[in-house]
Amino acid sequence: MKVDQDQHFAALYDEYGSLLFRVGRALLGSGADAEDAVQSVFLSLVRSRKSLSGIADIRAYLLSALRHAAARIASRRTKESRLGQQAARSTLESALSLRQDDAFDLEKALRSLPPDQREIIALKFDGGLTFAEIATLLNINPNTAASRYRYALEKLRAALQ
Repeated sequence: MKVDQDQHFAALYDEYGSLLFRVGRALLGSGADAEDAVQSVFLSLVRSRKSLSGIADIRAYLLSALRHAAARIASRRTKESRLGQQAARSTLESALSLRQDDAFDLEKALRSLPPDQREIIALKFDGGLTFAEIATLLNINPNTAASRYRYALEKLRAALQ
């Protein structure tokens, strides 16, 4: 029985681990912090294994748990360093085929976005989520998610020009 559960958790990690890491890195701006967040998600998943059968959408559940873990880590980091949360370069750089200087400018522009817009960008680009999925995850209207995304892109374009 335990072997079956271990295999199930290993399969979940194989399927969602890299997605969670990418989103975590985008949210936290650090690979090490993203690893900590993903580890926290799977640790809590193992601890709450008895209630897993009631989860309808495991992907949404894992991303929601990652958001909470990332928020705890960012809060801890902010208290420790007082430098605030950094944004990640994320896959947005590769999607835009940026040069080194442009990547630095993009990172600076991402850091300047309000947290709610930065989160939408991370979930859309790194998480590959639709606006409907983002809306469900953040408990907002899909139109609100799309608007925040549009405003974020406008601010990024303006900052990069």
